[in-house]
Amino acid sequence: MKALSLTRRVVVLSSAWTVLAIVILGWLLLTQFKAGAERNFSELQQAQLFSLIGAVDVDENGNLTGAPNLGENSFLAPESGWLWRVQILSGAPDDVLTSPSMAGFTFSRPDLSEIPYDNQFARTYVVDGPKNLKIRVKESEIDLGEGRIALFQVGGNQSEFERGIRDFALNAAGLLGTFGFGVVGINVLVILFGLKPLDRIRHALGEIRDGRAEKLSGDFPTELEPMVSEMNILVENNKQIVERARTQVGNLAHSLKTPLAVLQNEGRTNAPVSSEIVRTQAASMQLQVDHYLNRARIAAQQGSLTFRTDIVQASERMAKVMRKLNPDLDIKTEIQDDQILFAGEKEDFEEILGNLFENACKWADKKVLIRVCLAEREHSDRQWILLNVADDGEGIPVEGYEKALKRGQRLDEKVPGTGLGLSIVNDTVTAYGGEVALGKSRLGGLQVSVYLPAAKSN
Repeated sequence: MKALSLTRRVVVLSSAWTVLAIVILGWLLLTQFKAGAERNFSELQQAQLFSLIGAVDVDENGNLTGAPNLGENSFLAPESGWLWRVQILSGAPDDVLTSPSMAGFTFSRPDLSEIPYDNQFARTYVVDGPKNLKIRVKESEIDLGEGRIALFQVGGNQSEFERGIRDFALNAAGLLGTFGFGVVGINVLVILFGLKPLDRIRHALGEIRDGRAEKLSGDFPTELEPMVSEMNILVENNKQIVERARTQVGNLAHSLKTPLAVLQNEGRTNAPVSSEIVRTQAASMQLQVDHYLNRARIAAQQGSLTFRTDIVQASERMAKVMRKLNPDLDIKTEIQDDQILFAGEKEDFEEILGNLFENACKWADKKVLIRVCLAEREHSDRQWILLNVADDGEGIPVEGYEKALKRGQRLDEKVPGTGLGLSIVNDTVTAYGGEVALGKSRLGGLQVSVYLPAAKSN
């Protein structure tokens, strides 16, 4: 399933949030308006009921008397849905006062057993009115003295109240809908404008691909600057990989010239070609091919985050092997942190450590010490691994340090070896951007210090 574009995703999410927020806002407004209108309607009817009670009395004959004026012309208009009514419950059925709006209209009280009194000692219910109107009636029973109980009732147009709620809801929906469309439209414009720098990045990458530019350049928002910086680092890293590969190929071609020239010269002579010469030159070419292929591989992975080697496991495993091969030597390892990681392949680290171990064990008298810790190098902002391999042998003079790191150079011809150990270490470490240094160890012999790039532990 194809993922939505970033623009569409942000537009959909922002629009959905806007619609949801407006719906919630509309619901809150309608709820608050309805509650306020309900409260106002109830308070109005309560005030009208009090006015009615205050305006009606009984005369000396016990008949109802009074001319209530509740301040609403609707009480005068027939079938308006607004009415008032007063009746002596213990008197004759015709002992009733009604508003002019009740002309020709009567209503029956519902079952009042389910309708409680409010805190004003009044009850409220809804009855059917003329012209399919709904009338909300608020009533209260008042003792007028001498055992006469009067029922006071005021009615309000419930349909008019509900129509007001509906009108408000429709108007609010229209206004909020218009506002919502406007907000969504503005959101779309803002998002398109906000994502415009991504188009500039895409265009800049296209220029790099077409060879018209070497890196991303221009003014980018602060939030995108880290990404632009990382992209430029990636582009520069790829460029360096290509350049290093070209260099290694050139070096390989140059190193093969001499063995090939020897074989060609032998081929031009009439004498049979010596098999020893062929084997020697073929071995030399194979060695050169392996050497430069290894350097090209390391150069290609330089700066990559893919390779991470656990220094602790590799060092302990190598030390265990060397103890078995050299039971007479006291081989110790000191590792500063159990979370040290090498930013390279395990095979390369094992080759480096193996050659250093082999060299130290070859020259040691009784002791070999391996120390691993994190360190810093001058003029470098990254973290490095410092690997120290020391022995208690005779060591080598200072003037022999440089020679010891050259390929095929042996300081003591009496001891078996090819002279390639430290040079292989130096080549591999240099390919990783590190450094190899020789010095005097505290044990009395040689100490080889190697700086290798460290990988982040998380």
